[in-house]
Amino acid sequence: MDVKKILPVLLILFFIALSGCITAGREWSFAINGDSSKSVNSSLYEKLANDTKTYDGVTGIPLEIFLAYYGVYPVTAISYNGTVYNWTDAASAASKDIPMLVEPNGSVYYAGKRAMPTDINVTLADKPGVSTLDVAPSILYALDAGGRDDLIHEKASRVVLFYLDAFGYERYQDARQRGLISNISSLGEPVKAVCVYPSITQNNAKAMATGLAPNLSRGDFRSYLPYNDTVFDILERKGLKAVWVDGNSPPVAVNDTVFALDENGDGSADDEVTAAAIDEYRAGADFMVVHYKDTDLEMHEYGPYSPEGLASVKTADVEVGEVLKSLDNGTVVVIYADHGCHNLTGGGGNHGTLLPDDMYIPLVIGEA
Repeated sequence: MDVKKILPVLLILFFIALSGCITAGREWSFAINGDSSKSVNSSLYEKLANDTKTYDGVTGIPLEIFLAYYGVYPVTAISYNGTVYNWTDAASAASKDIPMLVEPNGSVYYAGKRAMPTDINVTLADKPGVSTLDVAPSILYALDAGGRDDLIHEKASRVVLFYLDAFGYERYQDARQRGLISNISSLGEPVKAVCVYPSITQNNAKAMATGLAPNLSRGDFRSYLPYNDTVFDILERKGLKAVWVDGNSPPVAVNDTVFALDENGDGSADDEVTAAAIDEYRAGADFMVVHYKDTDLEMHEYGPYSPEGLASVKTADVEVGEVLKSLDNGTVVVIYADHGCHNLTGGGGNHGTLLPDDMYIPLVIGEA
């Protein structure tokens, strides 16, 4: 081996590696929409390190995490270094999270390209003033157990919350226009609200049950365990009966969960959920969550506006109607969706992003 020949190569590789270490270890920052108070920097990166993901062999924190941290959403477009990215296109092309990653050295990686931005420009849609976080205090207020009158302004003897998975605001409006949700729409006009990020089921089920926003630094968004006491805990300490009725996999762990399994083998537990909900109401439940999952399952498989996706919405409306028939007059009824959804370019649907279609949800407050 000729040492003289390979020595220059070794020196070059050494300095490249050294340069990489220096770059990775230096302090860096870039602003969001030119606002230095919303700075993505090396310190914040370290704080949110539990949110690190790896896509295409590249490891970093999704840019959306930083935007959510500063409350910069819903997002319709992002641009930096002269390139604009339509967020609907980015979401539709992604199988899961949008893989626009901030790397440990402050570079932004997306679609095979890296850039070192000094500013990220974000085009935003309107952010509603009502959110998932307003549901829990409203339930408590209605049942005279504390809370706030954010959504429900009168006291009630009983409250039933219908939880339609992935039934976002745009999907609600589409279904109403098609005449698919006569029972749900009879309860009144929906309030356009926003869910919490990531716009996924476990995250928003926990937020709805507790009134607490997710802790972005923990990165445990898909955990079934709530951070604190739930509405169910508080109501039970007041001597009230609170029940969560679901299929075989409720998205949050709460006291008094009723599991309604697909006993008739028709491929859906939603009809069993309806029967169990009617039984629990007749047994005296003061507060009840009734979770319908098929609207999410069919959306993922076929797309939200596919024949199958539309049929799941119509079926959910029929199930809601069956429960409504069994309720006493004066029972407060809430229609809630944990998140919205969007179409995928390759077929099917998804959610989880800061896209308006994912973040906007309907909240309907009615009375039996």
